[in-house]
Amino acid sequence: MQELLTVVEQLDRASTELLTDHPINNRLALILIDNANELMIHGQCTSHLEGDSLHFPMLKAFQSILERDPAADVVAQINALANHVLTPRQRSKARGKWLDGKLKVLVDKGDLTTCERQFIAIAHEYRNELYHVGLAREDIVRAVAGQYFLLACDLLPRMRNSFSWGDTISSGDTYTDIAKRYLPMRGDDVDLSRLSGVTRERLAEELRVKLPAGLPNLAETLSISARSWMEKVMSNFRFLMENNPFGLDKGEMLETAQWQLDLSKELERRDIDGLWVDPNYRQNFAEVVTELERTWKQRYVSIPEDSWRRRATSISQEMNPLISLDKYQSLRNDMSYLEEAFETASEDLDRWIQHQVDIARGK
Repeated sequence: MQELLTVVEQLDRASTELLTDHPINNRLALILIDNANELMIHGQCTSHLEGDSLHFPMLKAFQSILERDPAADVVAQINALANHVLTPRQRSKARGKWLDGKLKVLVDKGDLTTCERQFIAIAHEYRNELYHVGLAREDIVRAVAGQYFLLACDLLPRMRNSFSWGDTISSGDTYTDIAKRYLPMRGDDVDLSRLSGVTRERLAEELRVKLPAGLPNLAETLSISARSWMEKVMSNFRFLMENNPFGLDKGEMLETAQWQLDLSKELERRDIDGLWVDPNYRQNFAEVVTELERTWKQRYVSIPEDSWRRRATSISQEMNPLISLDKYQSLRNDMSYLEEAFETASEDLDRWIQHQVDIARGK
């Protein structure tokens, strides 16, 4: 029970954070919700590993019987046990440190749907970004956190086998004031006689009603965000077109921006860095350019702006919020190459313009 209430406490605290619509509160809420889901996912994988340890020897014994006597009536037992046994790869993923592998196991075992797995993976990626970088994705975090919270409430009853002996209570357990709100109490102590009424279904319902009303619709929020990012990409390209000193047309500018990005990535991949005044750097730079020119292919000959807009619209029309996040991230991934190419080129051009201004001012 204490492990279960650790999950409940984090979700309870997340609902409190979401009462305040501020980037820091929304960030903390997403981190708490993701950690609660990770605990449930880890617990469910642990349960499958325990079931595997219990049933695998029996499965091997029945298989041995069948090998000695093909007519033995043990096929039904073998099939039944096989449902509780993990493959070597599943066993490795369930034991591993990486969330993606654990999610794959739970999809294979029927604990998660494919779209739930994808949503959790994306939300977990956002959580890591927020945890390590700080404030980011401020336009969507609140909406993502709200939907992630509801998914956690859906998972809570489903992950009922997360711990070896179920949701039991022992004399050594201690509970915070938050946890005690979800338990039957007699004075300052947990009332063990009424503990059977504390089901995962009941806990999930109590948590759902704590989610603040009026949270933004996820699909609409993601659609607006996608359009905003698209406008940023196009704004950077317009800046390049209006200010490039060589009078490049759209096709030439599109090609140049992509070439420069791929060249910079190749230099980084080879760990070539330095200043232009260094002859060795110039030589290494020239060698990379020559080699890259032999194989380089332009990824985009036009900007797929119309396709991006259609996809952004389809996000707002998606009825399943879990799928809407997958569509959004897919679009953002597809936009990221040109986004980075134009942004990098715009920054370089802006520095060049500022340098020319400084020269004109005699600096």
